[in-house]
Parts: sequence; structure tokens; C-alpha cells
Amino acid sequence: MKVILFRFEKEKINFLECEINSGELILGEKGKISLEGTSSSGEKYKKILDELFRFSDKYAANVFAYPPAVSNMRGKIDEVRFANEAMLNLFCNQNDIELLELAATTVRKKLAISSADFKNLLEKEKANLCEKYPITKSDKLLDGLCYLVLLDRASS
Repeated sequence: MKVILFRFEKEKINFLECEINSGELILGEKGKISLEGTSSSGEKYKKILDELFRFSDKYAANVFAYPPAVSNMRGKIDEVRFANEAMLNLFCNQNDIELLELAATTVRKKLAISSADFKNLLEKEKANLCEKYPITKSDKLLDGLCYLVLLDRASS
């Protein structure tokens, strides 16, 4: 399956084109799109939708994926990131594109393993991906990529 992996930040969209089939991972273009310079929320959301259309046309991916904004220890969610991710959900819904929300708890449940085992598996997979591909441990897309690889293995 061809996937565009996104990670939204307040003023940026990180993206990675990849293809994953039966454990074989091929990485494509990776980059960032700045959302700075937009003067209103409406303008920012329009830019997000325009970029998503561009990704859809350019890469012909059949799946978009993203790790969702998670709340911190105090239960506060990053509202800006959440709103940006909502635009991705809207876009995929309106354009019949499969969307994977790569939340750690969801992935762990699909793998049917304990939290401790999942944490160990995730760390091993991160090290493996960093060794095989031009990705660093600090890469903002690394967790999402690990989740994709683990889900692909589970379904194979």
C-alpha cells in the first residue's frame, strides 16, 4: 500500500511518502510545509486543504496516515494540532481516501500485546528503522512509521 504519513505541528506539516507491502518498506519523498504567513485560521485551513489535494494528485497514495495529537499528563490537548488533523479527517472523508489514525493504544490493541511488550517492540523497531533508513531518532515521523511497519507485519 502506498501511504503518505503526516505529522501536524502548530505551523508545519511534516510528511513522508512511503510504500509498505509484506514487510518491505520503501521510503520516498520527505519534507515539511510551512503554515506560517497565513493571516487567519480560515486561510490556514484552506492552505492545508490545498496541500492535501496536491499530495493526493502528486503521489496517488491510497492511504493517508498520522499519529494524532495526544494530551499531555494534565489532559490538555494541543488544540491547534487537533484542528489541523481535523482538516485531514475532513479531506479524506470528502475524497474517499483511507485514513489511518496511528495512536499508540490503537496499534498496541491491534497487535494484542501488553504495554510493556509494546514499548520494547517499539524501541527495537525504531532502532531497526534508524539503522536501515536515513531517519534519525529525533525524526518527528519516526513513531508513525514504526506503527505502520508493525501493523503491516501483524496483517501479513
